[in-house]
Formats: sequence, C-alpha cells, structure tokens
Amino acid sequence: MKMLMILCSSARLEDAQKIIDGHQVEGYSEILDVRGSGATGKHMGSRAWPGTSSLIFAVLEDAKVEPLLVALKDLAESCTVEEGLRLFVLPVEQMV
Repeated sequence: MKMLMILCSSARLEDAQKIIDGHQVEGYSEILDVRGSGATGKHMGSRAWPGTSSLIFAVLEDAKVEPLLVALKDLAESCTVEEGLRLFVLPVEQMV
C-alpha cells in the first residue's frame, strides 16, 4: 500500500477532488487552509501573502497509484507557478 499526499493551491482543490473521485478512491482526508512557503512562494492567507494550500491524504492499493498519479500530473502541468501542485508517494508499512 502507498500513501498519496497531494499539496495544492486551495483554488485547485475542487479539480483535484474531481480527479480523485473519478478514480474511485474510497476514502481520503483533507486539511484545508494550509499555510507555508516553498517553491511557489509564501501562501499565508494574508494581504501580503495571499492564498492558502490544501493537503489531501489517501491510502491506496499499489495498483491504483500510478493511474491516479498520471491524472494528477496532468492537473499539475495545467497549474500556474503560483498555484503549484505537489505529489508525494510514501510507503505504508502498517495500517491499523
């Protein structure tokens, strides 16, 4: 099993959700209004640094990961530099 972690601009959250739903992901969790700084600049939800990000976690069978990654990479390529979309795949050693 793998954990897919998606970090995206809150403005692109709905696009990411549609892709996830279209790939029959049975369950995922979201953390909204994530603030921070990275390659796309600061996203602090303030006037000086507007915008926030969203974080989505999903644990998937290995076979489901690659097709979902392909679709999300297409979304990432359509994002502006400021929007950004990062994908992380982590091994799940145990789930209780």
